[in-house]
Amino acid sequence: MNKIINSCRDLLQRPLAVLVICSVLVGSIIVLDGTLFRIWSLNRDRDRLTARIEALKISVAEKEHRITESNRPEFIERQVREQLDFVRHGDLVFVFSDSNLTPTPGATNRAAR
Repeated sequence: MNKIINSCRDLLQRPLAVLVICSVLVGSIIVLDGTLFRIWSLNRDRDRLTARIEALKISVAEKEHRITESNRPEFIERQVREQLDFVRHGDLVFVFSDSNLTPTPGATNRAAR
């Protein structure tokens, strides 16, 4: 028992050996406790969330641009003309008849007069 106590005292007199032993103990505690894995997992989650935040910022900027664009009268007019088939005053409108319909005899006579 005396030999063990003397060897421990000799070991404690060497600072480099004490540093190595303490580093090994702390490293093994961190690894065995799972703290290292938790740190790695949190860093991975942070990177993933940062990328998602950037994508959402881009999406928000696009939507804000669309909102400001939709407040312009030219945009509203274009949407009404395209989606609701409205025309402006003075536009030339062509109406095509269906070829399956047969003209009535009275309609052709009126057109000839």
